[in-house]
Amino acid sequence: MSAIHAVASDHKMVWRGGDFTKDDIAFDLTARHAAALEDVLSRTRAKKLVDIVPADCRHPALDVDLEKVFDEIQEGRGIVIVRGIPVANHSVDDVGRLFWALGAHFGRGVSQSALGDVLGHVRDETPPGGEESARGYTSRRELSLHCDLAQIVGLMCVRQARAGGESQYAAGLAVHNEIAATRPDLLPVLYRGFPYHRRGEEAADQPCVTPYEIPVFSVRGGQMSVFMVREIFNAAFRELQRAFTREEIEAIDLFRATAQRLQFETRLEPGEATFLNNYAVMHARSEFEDWDEPEQKRLMLRLWLDAERKQRPVVREIHIYENKDGRSGIDYQPGRTRPGADYRAPDEVVRQLVAAE
Repeated sequence: MSAIHAVASDHKMVWRGGDFTKDDIAFDLTARHAAALEDVLSRTRAKKLVDIVPADCRHPALDVDLEKVFDEIQEGRGIVIVRGIPVANHSVDDVGRLFWALGAHFGRGVSQSALGDVLGHVRDETPPGGEESARGYTSRRELSLHCDLAQIVGLMCVRQARAGGESQYAAGLAVHNEIAATRPDLLPVLYRGFPYHRRGEEAADQPCVTPYEIPVFSVRGGQMSVFMVREIFNAAFRELQRAFTREEIEAIDLFRATAQRLQFETRLEPGEATFLNNYAVMHARSEFEDWDEPEQKRLMLRLWLDAERKQRPVVREIHIYENKDGRSGIDYQPGRTRPGADYRAPDEVVRQLVAAE
């Protein structure tokens, strides 16, 4: 376990939801930027998405300004909302390519599931009358504040839901400082962390539960990172038939309550995309009510990106899937699928295993 770390209160990534507005963290694309993206689209349309590399997406009208956005993601607040991505007159495939071109200025896309998909379609795929998948991005349920499995996460709105689907964000460093000030006795639990379930998307030679614990707070190279996905470590506890201690429950609940209290909430509209420093800023989503018409249903696109420069140093354990070559994300696994409802492990199910005092 890392020693308890002191994070300066004036650190740019120590922020509260009331510290800024959506306009304050927005980067608005100009007509010149949009035209440059259209030019990149025309130059790369013949390529498969996975074959479009960062060099293909460079453009003199984009490079300098997007470098500033990248700096804000990696060294500023850790969150930027890019607005004005042209979506109205494009197919979903072309919109995805425009989004990929933006993301390529920040890093390389990595696989988001055992299927090998590098551009996630965030939408409700629950079959009529069926149960929701364990992968929250294919459901309509509320998703609590959590981290994904890459250095930078991009989420772009193509179509919004009829109601709900608001986005929430919280600064992990601010949550750490708040707990350090109010309940420092619980920090050792969060620095130690929890085992995580790989939910059937692991390589054939890997165990289904990590053989090590992933810390919620960790420090490497003098920088603190946060990592929290409650349902996945819930699933690990259930798999292992391991009981939570009451101290662990108290620490988890305090973390969640503190993050919610400090969160920033907004609603992404079509043509808007959030880019996050994933190991500094957590994200969440409220439950949504979708449209009846298939062509109107809520659709967001997601990128998981590995930065190739100005990388945030993180402890090895954060890479849950131990991918080849140290990649983030979830490597393609032939014959595997995304985890179904049987891997879901909400709190009310798992907490029956609380250890007796």
